[in-house]
Amino acid sequence: MPEPVPNRLVVAFNFPPFNDGSAVTVAKRIIEVGERVDVISADLSRVRSVDPSLSELVHPLVNSIQHLSVPIKFADETSVRPFVTKGISSLRSRARNPYTSVYSRSMWPHSHFLAAHTRTSGLALEWVAEFSDPILWHADATPRPSSRVTLDNHSAKILRSVGAQGQRLLQERDSILEWAQFVPFLLADELVFTNSQQQEIMIADAPLWARKSIQERSRISPHPTLPRPYYETGPEALPQPSSDGFRIGYFGNFYPNRGGGEFLEALSTLDQDIRRRIHLDVYTSDASPLLKAARSLKLESHVDTRPALPFSAFLRTSDTYDALLVNDIATSPFGIPSPFLPSKYSDYSGSSAPIMAIALEGSPLDIRPAAFKARTGDIDSIRRMLVGAASSS
Repeated sequence: MPEPVPNRLVVAFNFPPFNDGSAVTVAKRIIEVGERVDVISADLSRVRSVDPSLSELVHPLVNSIQHLSVPIKFADETSVRPFVTKGISSLRSRARNPYTSVYSRSMWPHSHFLAAHTRTSGLALEWVAEFSDPILWHADATPRPSSRVTLDNHSAKILRSVGAQGQRLLQERDSILEWAQFVPFLLADELVFTNSQQQEIMIADAPLWARKSIQERSRISPHPTLPRPYYETGPEALPQPSSDGFRIGYFGNFYPNRGGGEFLEALSTLDQDIRRRIHLDVYTSDASPLLKAARSLKLESHVDTRPALPFSAFLRTSDTYDALLVNDIATSPFGIPSPFLPSKYSDYSGSSAPIMAIALEGSPLDIRPAAFKARTGDIDSIRRMLVGAASSS
């Protein structure tokens, strides 16, 4: 008996096999729902590495996938426009009934543009739009630059769909990133945020007349955590050196100037008999900032760098550590603790290893459980955390 035709469409500019944090989250969302989908994505081979294990992760639930060839520019109309045009053309060529729903996720902004056009063109009946981070703001609260939206058939159709107030908003706030936020605010049936502080920051960007409707259609959904079998059925974990101490794993780029430096500073100030029992392994594609910081603090014997792992190998290897380190950025200039929830927390949560979190007080990371916890900006609290970890080994 043939497989049923999927009723759900996923628009994700970054999608497996391309190795990207948002691609991983979209794959996990599909697994979380557990229904087969069609996918429209972009060919990111010029800017992202390929991780076949990501495709294997989600492949059982993907009926068809198209990686469109378009210019790869983050918030530029010369990239967004062809992604929309090619995506709509591809969908219309399938000559099928409308999808019951389309799901899209930023970052990148392209995803929401194409999803909006599937909605206004009648190719999908409902639209669920997810936001990974505040679209309009960098982590230091400076505005993200982007090109302007120019009027064409697709953008004109959106303007006709949003009513008089929505038209004025989009004509006044006419950058690519502003449309990537405000078009979903105006047209999506459901809006998904990863944490309440992100939701607060983003809704505050909207005009007062729109906020109640945005709030009513929004929900909070942290990054999904995969079930335990995904951690147990991947490739064998990497062999680990024998050690009687406390071994901490960190997976991803380690930024000494974004909170990671506080961990190293606290480690360097521990008494020698405690410090020698703590070891940090960092799996990263860019080891140079960490190595430089470790050398300056004479921590070379306590810090190892290793190549970044394929996603399935990362899940399996995470189980082998005494703790997994995750941290907030060093400060939050938004007037609230933080609108960012580190996505790696969700992957660490499924591991058998305890979580070690360095968090801003009241941040989305801080309110989540962790076996070991310290305060961002408080070296003494990080020292106490490390002393407690060393004593437990």
